[in-house]
Amino acid sequence: MKRTVLALFIPPAAVVRYGCVACTAAPIGVFWLSGLASIAYGLGTTAGGPVALGVLLWLIAAGWARLVIRGVASDTLQRKDSTQANLAIPQLDESDPFTQLRTPH
Repeated sequence: MKRTVLALFIPPAAVVRYGCVACTAAPIGVFWLSGLASIAYGLGTTAGGPVALGVLLWLIAAGWARLVIRGVASDTLQRKDSTQANLAIPQLDESDPFTQLRTPH
């Protein structure tokens, strides 16, 4: 519940806290800040268009943050469709495949 509320009100902070910071925090922050600026501009000029655009941008940022958080959570759960579950981690007793390339001919 905390993740959803944080993603709704402050999407970049939710991605930093629960998601992939290096992947999507900056673009989500740009959408969110653009939404805030548009809402502030619309309220300052009493125009409805910029306010509606700002709310739309805010909802896009919130939805995007929620999708990122859900994706990171599903990866860490290591379900069948998880990318982490499909990674092959080499064992210590396996030989190095590059030894043939490193040996002098």
